[in-house]
Amino acid sequence: MKLAGAALGLALAVSACGGHQPAGGRVALIAVNAPFSRQSALGEQIARGVSLAAAQINAAGGIRLAGGTYRLRVKRYDNGLSAGTAVANVRHAIADGAVAIVDEGTGAEASWREANAAGVPICIVHQGAANLVDPRTRPNVFRIVPTDHGIALRFAEYLARIHVKPAILYDDSAYGLGGRDALDDAFSYSSKAIAAKIAVSADASDLSAPVLRARRANPTALLVWGGPATIAAAVRAARVTGWAVPIYAPPDAADPVVREELSEHPDWVDGLTFADGRLTAEVGPGPFETYLAMYDTAFGADRIGVKNAAGQPVSALPEYAMYASDFVNLLASAIRQAGGTDGRKLIAALNQVSVRGANGDERGFNENYHEGVVNDDVYFAAFHDMTFRAVKDDPLSSTLPVLTQVAPR
Repeated sequence: MKLAGAALGLALAVSACGGHQPAGGRVALIAVNAPFSRQSALGEQIARGVSLAAAQINAAGGIRLAGGTYRLRVKRYDNGLSAGTAVANVRHAIADGAVAIVDEGTGAEASWREANAAGVPICIVHQGAANLVDPRTRPNVFRIVPTDHGIALRFAEYLARIHVKPAILYDDSAYGLGGRDALDDAFSYSSKAIAAKIAVSADASDLSAPVLRARRANPTALLVWGGPATIAAAVRAARVTGWAVPIYAPPDAADPVVREELSEHPDWVDGLTFADGRLTAEVGPGPFETYLAMYDTAFGADRIGVKNAAGQPVSALPEYAMYASDFVNLLASAIRQAGGTDGRKLIAALNQVSVRGANGDERGFNENYHEGVVNDDVYFAAFHDMTFRAVKDDPLSSTLPVLTQVAPR
């Protein structure tokens, strides 16, 4: 009851953490540059994670400094998964006085320059491409999300250990191309490690032809790296022809779109296996479950739009919200360390502070490392009955608890 009461109070604070200036003291604006009109579930999670942490900080009295108190305000900017729009959003956020940008990652390879010139840190909380983060050349760019490099290395190790030779299908989105590059590196140990590598359009709704090409290469698995629509289309193209090949995918396989688009054939979803960063820490599931309860109370459970065989509504787990919340807490610590929101001092302070993350993991950066999730934290999960759980044939994954994804939660 104590947790529920605290969460209810926080929910009221979250509802006020929008476009209006909090009463009293100074205001530090955090911009959220994410997709709200496309892949909207992702954008909503990121924005809610920022708002939840900001509301917690404001409810605790804000960020107290010798010269006054800062309260946090959150403003959303829809990138629509367009690089051009994402860059324009960063310009607008800078003009609006944002002290930091929590970014899905689209367009970040261009937008970081303007943000860096303005002394505004960017934290990427979705895309994991290697070229996005470089502490030496892009000192203002940080990331809290599993990297494509880490996921691809885990795929190469895991699939080799279970004696699987995949055909790789990737789409031409920034997400898909980043994955392709990481897989090229991870599987470079042998020219025979993969059966085929096939590019597809991220806008294609019918992948029958490329999936047939992959099938003719005689792989023992299909590894699809692309957005959720690409993953769903590849599963559909394989299963409708009766091809029962095991299918593997990156974290976007857990996006609600995949299950929504395949909801008429839940058996097609069964067995789909994806790699992602573990949600619970070595200390156990307690911290993440506490965060989940706070999130659900503030916003309601993120209903996916499908039900399991027992008729229970299925809800998403707030992974990207968690990463976004962790960065806001790091930002607050950096503001305290810097004694204010001066951009250069703030970026330097982000290299020195650390916080306990929402799942119990330590989060922080340093001058030489701007990644907030280590490669060793990547696990594998497989779907069954519209929910997923960690696989048992991987050492890390087999130790992880089952997290509730159906109502009531």
